[in-house]
Amino acid sequence: MKKTMKSTVVRILLAVIACTLFLSAALAGSSTEGGYVPSNDSGLSSSLNSLPPFKFAKHKNGIGCGSCPVYSAPSKDSYRCVNGKASCQTNSKMDEAGFVNGWLLVRYETNNGDMRVGYIPPKYVKGFRSSMAPHFGYVPAVADEVINVTDNPMSHNGSFAQLDEGESFAVISKYTYHQKQGLAWWYIECTVDGQTARGFIEMDSNFHLGND
Repeated sequence: MKKTMKSTVVRILLAVIACTLFLSAALAGSSTEGGYVPSNDSGLSSSLNSLPPFKFAKHKNGIGCGSCPVYSAPSKDSYRCVNGKASCQTNSKMDEAGFVNGWLLVRYETNNGDMRVGYIPPKYVKGFRSSMAPHFGYVPAVADEVINVTDNPMSHNGSFAQLDEGESFAVISKYTYHQKQGLAWWYIECTVDGQTARGFIEMDSNFHLGND
């Protein structure tokens, strides 16, 4: 009886160990926060998952800089949504995340009730002082499927561009403050119509890390 009991315990322990090894192998090739991460490239995997998130400070009455043009990235040569006419009314409710190379990163409501994230050029916000300071990284990536790019991290609807399968881009940050509502994003830099652009892709989008 004792011998049989001991044999049963040994079999159970062996089964538990085998199950643990199987699960470890199954999870070795995936990021904990979305996107395919090659199991043989732990350095890039670590870089992706350690990218800092950024957040916005809310301004109920705006920041008092009037109507300002908004670009998708902090450069006058970058892509500008709404056929090159995207703008923000800063005298009413809006949010900002701080300056990036002198450009103010903002989130605001558009005329149709959607939200947009973009950058206001330095000359329009000279007198404004922000308490925020976004920090971005740069992790090269390649799309494994067609991926929608949006400037609205508050909704799953709408996009201003698409990444084609095989297209290169860079993951520079993440936006996960509304993850409980099913909104979790990578913040990326890509090229749209030959211009630099920044936007958000779903965190579970299929891509691999690298330059090809």
